[in-house]
Amino acid sequence: MKNKEKELLFQLLRNSKLSDREIAKKLKTSQSTITRNRHKLEYKLIKSYTIVPNLEKLGINLIAFTLAKCAQSSDQLDKKLSDFIETRPNVVFLGHGEGMGKTMIMISFHNNFSDFTEFMRKTRSVCSSFGETLDSFIVSTDKLLRTLTMSNAVEFLVNKQQEKNI
Repeated sequence: MKNKEKELLFQLLRNSKLSDREIAKKLKTSQSTITRNRHKLEYKLIKSYTIVPNLEKLGINLIAFTLAKCAQSSDQLDKKLSDFIETRPNVVFLGHGEGMGKTMIMISFHNNFSDFTEFMRKTRSVCSSFGETLDSFIVSTDKLLRTLTMSNAVEFLVNKQQEKNI
């Protein structure tokens, strides 16, 4: 990735609402260059532009981090879980990984504890035939110290890039 594209990416990570004209002024280049590079980034790298809402004001009071230990990883389990979460837009992340004796993590939003327990009951019924154990860590949205946004990660990304250039 060229330096101009990286600079543009960092600007978009900080604030994707900026116009191409505003970004061009900040980066001291032409608006057409920014527009051209933005299109390249959107094709190669940017999956979507999204907002980060105030979850509490939307009635989301719990964020659940559910960790699972699969007896064995299988395409059959992945298919079953993919089908399960396809109808559950409250699941915002699901992925394989390693740590704390677990092999999978899921992040989901819930209106209240009753909603969460019903969700977990259904999740357990889907996973039980695969020898999974599920553990959850629940966070109340009124206890968030920092929200998860890419703009929070910009400084880390910028610093890493600067380290490479040294």
